[in-house]
Amino acid sequence: MRTTTAYINKKNLRYNIKRIRELSPGSAIMAIVKANAYGHGLLGTAQILRYDGIEFLGVAFANEGVMLRESGDTQPIIVLIPSFPDEAQYFCKYDLQSAISSEEFLLALSKEAQKRNVLVKTHLLIDTGMHRDGIDADNAVEFMKQYGKLPNIDMHGICTHFATSPTNIDYAKKQLKLFNQTLTQLKEAGFEFKYIHASNSGAIANLPDAYFNLVRPGLALYGYAPSAEVREKLKVKPIMTLKSQVVVTRRIQAGESVSYDRLFVAKKPTTIATVPIGYGDGYFKTLTGRAQCLINGKRYPVVGSICMDEIMVDCNDDEVKPGDEVVLIGKQGSEEILADEIAGWVGTIPYEITTAISARVSRVYIEPVLD
Repeated sequence: MRTTTAYINKKNLRYNIKRIRELSPGSAIMAIVKANAYGHGLLGTAQILRYDGIEFLGVAFANEGVMLRESGDTQPIIVLIPSFPDEAQYFCKYDLQSAISSEEFLLALSKEAQKRNVLVKTHLLIDTGMHRDGIDADNAVEFMKQYGKLPNIDMHGICTHFATSPTNIDYAKKQLKLFNQTLTQLKEAGFEFKYIHASNSGAIANLPDAYFNLVRPGLALYGYAPSAEVREKLKVKPIMTLKSQVVVTRRIQAGESVSYDRLFVAKKPTTIATVPIGYGDGYFKTLTGRAQCLINGKRYPVVGSICMDEIMVDCNDDEVKPGDEVVLIGKQGSEEILADEIAGWVGTIPYEITTAISARVSRVYIEPVLD
């Protein structure tokens, strides 16, 4: 078993679910678990969410839904990204719900559902300004008139997706207004839906009018805010700690270098600790010259080029030895490094930091006694 492990705090995950419920009372929750639950482990995370009463799971692709079904999950799963017609078989075989963005897929889904004699639930995705997926709001009524009553299709829900809910409330409100207008037009045309959903993590913080009867938290479930502006509103707790151990140490002299390309040259004698994590684990090479880690409750710089399997840490003259715990993400003593900070080092977002952690890093689900 590798020492490099991502520990997932079940207590904090349940706390975050509670926060979402407090912020959006009366709404069911679709927990977004796409991309391996944002790097936290699809099946392990889903099991905790279901145990805590989460009604829906949202995934990006049908194969993620199939993995959940084959793990024994029997409750509603919604595939949010547009699918190809030849994927209709998986929705029918595995009882997956689909967010509908095209007539081509909906027709294929109806045909496959008739062949298998099953009823497939779908959600009409309305494009209100994201301009990525969905049916144009102006075409929603006509779309439903043509395709809303296809055989073996239950248009179970309707949804949209906000482009700027954490950062630009005015644009999000513009999208929400268009969505509400579309709902009214559809109702007047005789089309109503059991579930209406629009709120991602940013909208849960900023747009109470967009809760409807189902919300779709993603990043907030995992303890991060999609922007600094909503961090205090969400008040969620990170659930992942990424740890490893020092595998070997060595003393180097002034003028000696570390790792490929001699990007770090010691200015004085120092202790270098090697840690078995690298870009093969999702610890980006672009962190070279920027990253820090925690050893014995103290911050140290990661030096030299980050390798596929290892990083090197400049420990100065401190007593650091093989077997010492190394924290890459999380808390150690009074120090803490979060995915937000790492994202800032390389100009990205915390989503990318956690989702990048590769499959060769084990996920272990823990129940801490103390915070």
